[in-house]
Amino acid sequence: MKRFYQCPNFTLYILLLCCIIQAAQLTIAGCSHTKPYYHPDIPDSAKHDGKTDDILRYRLLLLGDGGIPKPDEPVLKTLGEWAKDDPTNTSIVFLGDNMYPEGMTERKKHEAATRLTPQLTVAKSTGAHGLFIPGNHDWAKGKAEGLRAILAQEKFINDALADESNFLPSGGSPGPVALELPKTNPVVRLIVLDTQWWLHQYEKPEKSPETVIAELIGMLDTELSVIVVGHHPLESYGSHGGFYDWKAHLFPIRFMKRWLWIPIPIVGSVYPYARWHLYRSDQDMNSAQNKNMVAQLNRAFATRKSPPQGPPFLIYASGHEHSLQVLEGEVTDYLLVSGAAASRKVTEVMSGENTLFAHQHTGFMAIDFFDHGKVLLRVVEPEGKGVLFHRWLTY
Repeated sequence: MKRFYQCPNFTLYILLLCCIIQAAQLTIAGCSHTKPYYHPDIPDSAKHDGKTDDILRYRLLLLGDGGIPKPDEPVLKTLGEWAKDDPTNTSIVFLGDNMYPEGMTERKKHEAATRLTPQLTVAKSTGAHGLFIPGNHDWAKGKAEGLRAILAQEKFINDALADESNFLPSGGSPGPVALELPKTNPVVRLIVLDTQWWLHQYEKPEKSPETVIAELIGMLDTELSVIVVGHHPLESYGSHGGFYDWKAHLFPIRFMKRWLWIPIPIVGSVYPYARWHLYRSDQDMNSAQNKNMVAQLNRAFATRKSPPQGPPFLIYASGHEHSLQVLEGEVTDYLLVSGAAASRKVTEVMSGENTLFAHQHTGFMAIDFFDHGKVLLRVVEPEGKGVLFHRWLTY
């Protein structure tokens, strides 16, 4: 009697089984939002610009992960157009990973002119306030030279802009640091964190996490609107949140080079599963270090008072994921992910029940504070696309 594996159809059976498994994996993985995604409850009126005749009090422009801009980067061109509308009442907040691939290490500091200068030029040419915060790549990708690299980048940025509060937190500190904007009759408290400090395993300034959280809780005690900025998201539907579309399963080596469209069916699914379930990078949200950081920050955010004693709204804005996401939060009102400042780095994004907007595309987010307490959030994309999403936050 022939054994089963000696049956002439055995290879066919195996191939059929592999095809079924691959089809199931690709179905579960789903597709990235290469076209703008809107929550089903979002009205059509929110899918373009929101207009008002009210007077602008202050504007925040939020974008991150711009550390490898291509020549004449479209995002930076559009960013400059928005910044020059009212530069004295505008802050551009660069949300980390300002210089790929490993920040201003001794090996790479000569690349600062091509990596950092295009971003710095937007602030310098428009006259807007430019604020850079650190990301994991700025900390030498978490390697031993991280602190030296972050201090070198801080000096480079401060020397270039020669203004106040251009690189925060300073000295490799985790923060938090609070800025009230504008300085006269402020309308928003901006709180800056260095989230990579929580994850960095080598030399860094000593400060207990308990002290960081206690200071953050104290800064949330305000009647101003509060926006907290850090590099790492608290929630995401990108790869750092464990979401991979069908291309990641079928063309896995694209994570090394985006142009390597080499199909590796079946075996290709090993990478996304191994990364999420076995390897667990501290840069992904399922690692123990990352989970602890998120839990500690959420514990602080949960203490904020309700208005009118507390802030009218609380937003946490981040980069890290190379996409655009607007999410409703649980302990914050909104979670913004705006890490698509470089055309070369845009990555896949999916959506969850709390996703209001998501798009695999370059762009940035604008938060405008008007008189009479009106606040408008907008998602802006370059190359003539304009505003793809707006939402009034308060009235």
